[in-house]
Amino acid sequence: MIDTFEMFDLEVDSNAVSRPAIPQSAYKPIKRCPNCQSVYLTDTNCEACGRSLLYHPIGEPFSAKSLYGFKERYYASFPVITRYFPFFENKVGPEAKAYSRQLLKRFDDLLEAFGTPGAITNEKRRFFYVEMLELMDELLRYGIGPVMLQQKVEGRIMETGPLLSQKILEYLTETQKENKLTKPWSELFLNHRFMGIRIEYWLKTLVITTTVVTLAVTYYELISSQVGK
Repeated sequence: MIDTFEMFDLEVDSNAVSRPAIPQSAYKPIKRCPNCQSVYLTDTNCEACGRSLLYHPIGEPFSAKSLYGFKERYYASFPVITRYFPFFENKVGPEAKAYSRQLLKRFDDLLEAFGTPGAITNEKRRFFYVEMLELMDELLRYGIGPVMLQQKVEGRIMETGPLLSQKILEYLTETQKENKLTKPWSELFLNHRFMGIRIEYWLKTLVITTTVVTLAVTYYELISSQVGK
């Protein structure tokens, strides 16, 4: 039978009556809730504020916290006609602005995770890298300027590393040529040419002609009523 005292290092003579010394490895740092700093924790929750300790800032690849989850929920909020005809979407409206803010927050979270050791496992790293590239595409399509994205990447270059930052910036340079905020569908419609003439001109001509005809008919009826008296 193994003597219990063999598990510890004795700091005094073994013949002396003394307590065994506790090894330094036995001391563990105090765990605190990241939300309220309470030490009253279970394996899954904080007993003080109720926050889940299973929370992860970036979640799993392709999860509800990812670009794909945000995009799915945003598209689900579209009116029926916009779902079938996406060009009716207003990319400068309040809903689109809220969507782009969510994507910017996600972009910041991914940058931070790439610069935090252990935040992303090696086998999942490529999935989050692809998501980051697609995030830049989507943000550019919703009017977020490439300069802002560039500044965010360069601001964390020391954490994420020069190699990864360089790859992201190179992709940003290429994708901004193809992805940009498109004009509203109403403006595109008015600028469309029919028989070589812009639709806007046809509509203005129609409005002016209708106004002139309406005034002429009203004036004629007024004159006719005066003469008939």
